[in-house]
Amino acid sequence: MIQRVQSVYLLLITILMSFLLVRPYAEIVLRDGKPIVFTSLSIKKYTSSDDYEKYRKTLPLFLLVIITGALSFVNIFFFQKRLLQIRLCMIGFILQMIILIIMIIYYISTRYLLDHSLHAFRLAVIFPIMAIIMNFMAYRAIHHDEMLVNSYNRIR
Repeated sequence: MIQRVQSVYLLLITILMSFLLVRPYAEIVLRDGKPIVFTSLSIKKYTSSDDYEKYRKTLPLFLLVIITGALSFVNIFFFQKRLLQIRLCMIGFILQMIILIIMIIYYISTRYLLDHSLHAFRLAVIFPIMAIIMNFMAYRAIHHDEMLVNSYNRIR
């Protein structure tokens, strides 16, 4: 099961989504020097070096990240049902696109509401993009396996 390349891709998607749960994906620095940090669970406004208050909860984003990671992990174990795996890859692809869109919407809507001096995305914003690419690669590998099995069935 894990020796198949699509299983490795799906496992990497799960790892990327779990990293997205703990890493901030964007930051805005206000004019007074206090940062606002975007995570998948909430948007935090830091008042001092360690003290923060929640500016906004981002529960839909958090749930989508958990669902996408769990879906990719569960998809590894459907190696005998390739058509179901293909469908789950397509669902995962759509969910990852929605995650990326929601992340950008939260960022843009917060950026335009506040008077800021600096704003930037962090490294974690790449994780959904990488997951989309890996999901597409897993889809292609599963589709290739399905075509190979179908060709062997035609030979018999």
